[in-house]
Amino acid sequence: MTVEPYVRQDPDPAPLTFRMPEGAIDAHMHVIGPFDRFPLSPAAQYEPFPATWREQKEILVDTMGFWGYVVVQATCHGTDNRVVVDALEHMEGRAAGVAAIDEDVSDDELRRMHDAGVRGVRFAFLPHIARETTPAEIIQRIARRIEPLGWHVDLYFLPDTFEVMAPVIRTLPTPVVIDHMGRPDVRVPVEENDYFRRLLELGHSRDGVFWKVTSPDRYTRSARPEDWGAALPFAHALVEHFPGNVISGTDRPRPNMNTVILTGRGDPPNKMPNDGDIANHWIWPAAQRDPATLKRMLTLNPRKLYDFEER
Repeated sequence: MTVEPYVRQDPDPAPLTFRMPEGAIDAHMHVIGPFDRFPLSPAAQYEPFPATWREQKEILVDTMGFWGYVVVQATCHGTDNRVVVDALEHMEGRAAGVAAIDEDVSDDELRRMHDAGVRGVRFAFLPHIARETTPAEIIQRIARRIEPLGWHVDLYFLPDTFEVMAPVIRTLPTPVVIDHMGRPDVRVPVEENDYFRRLLELGHSRDGVFWKVTSPDRYTRSARPEDWGAALPFAHALVEHFPGNVISGTDRPRPNMNTVILTGRGDPPNKMPNDGDIANHWIWPAAQRDPATLKRMLTLNPRKLYDFEER
């Protein structure tokens, strides 16, 4: 069987059709490699192309107009967070980080990461990209350790793990970020989607639940912007219910897209969405093309969560 190679990120984002708000933060992106300094984890389930902090700055900040970004530890680097810390140190205050840790992490290491700009810990419950998942009781213990630092817990899960995740989310002592809108099945409309309605109820059940309105390509399994509208009602519901707790970003460089995307864009079909398309056809319409809503989503809300200075 021939294994399809991973798709390289498009280096030429389409020009924005809207004005990026001052101080905007891309709240979900990854830095990967270079592999001679930051090797992949032996447990990695995919082998992406590198996307260094410098490349990400050139695209997201210098070209697209974000003020800064949040480096989320990619699962392919495991719990070796040196790639995140290195990026934060180079960005000189224009980046925050979300790390991946286990219980073996020392208090000194937590403090060192905090001083570099790490503000959260991520746990992924996705067998296709993470070989093992962290038991709920360990997440609780780690959360108690990071609470004094003011960090949050970022949870990436699928609908079939909701019964495990819901009690964790209700009882964590830290703020909670639900990654990629909780990955609802967007083929089932919001008003008929029992899982998504339960997510909304969960979000209202406690303070400090944040939502990443990101990655329409993941829900629709399409790299074509014209297909992403199916996911917009879910983004609009989150913006309506939680206006002060919705954040967004590009997910650049979307390292495992060849395992997710079925429908490519262009001719010949390319499975990698364009970053400008993500901004123009997802982030901007998710904010209902309203500059005030966009400012909350990209500037005010992420600065509150990740402890950037106010703008």
